[in-house]
Amino acid sequence: MRKNPGPLYALPVTAWIGSFFIAPLAIIFLYSFMRKGLYGGVLYEFCLDAYRALSNPVFIKVTLSTFNIAAVSTIIMVSLALPASYFIARSKYKTFFLILIIIPFWTNFLIRIYSWIAILGNNGFLNHFLLSIGLIDHNVQFLYNKYAVILVTAYTYLPFAILPLY
Repeated sequence: MRKNPGPLYALPVTAWIGSFFIAPLAIIFLYSFMRKGLYGGVLYEFCLDAYRALSNPVFIKVTLSTFNIAAVSTIIMVSLALPASYFIARSKYKTFFLILIIIPFWTNFLIRIYSWIAILGNNGFLNHFLLSIGLIDHNVQFLYNKYAVILVTAYTYLPFAILPLY
C-alpha cells in the first residue's frame, strides 16, 4: 500500500481535464499541415503553406509588436498589482478593497472596453476636459494607438494580477 495515494486519486481528473487541452491542440497542430480549401474548409493534403507564411516580414513585425505590448502591459500590471495587493493584505479594510477590485467583474467585459472609447475618443471625456482647462487647442488622438492598447490591456487584466498576489 502506498503512503501517499494523492497523485493516484488525482490521475483520473488530470487525464480527463488534460484531454480537453491536449486533444484540441493536437487537432490544431494537425490542421496546420493541411491545405486550406474553399470557404475556409480543410483539404486533407499535406502542405507547409501556413509555416511559410510565418516568414513574411509583416507577420514578424506584428508578432514583435505584440510581444512588445504584452511585455510593457505586464510590467505596468505587476508594478501596480504588487503594491496594491500588499496594501490590501496589510489594511484593516481588506473586505472593502477586495470588493472594489471585484466590482469590475460585475460589468460585461465588452462594456468595460467600449467605455474607454467614451474616455479616450476624439470627442471623449479626456479631450473635453483638456480643452476646457485650456491645456490643448484641438482634439488629440488618444485612441487607436499602441499606448491606448497598453493602457486598456493593463486596466482589464489588473484585477487578475492583484487577486492572486493578494
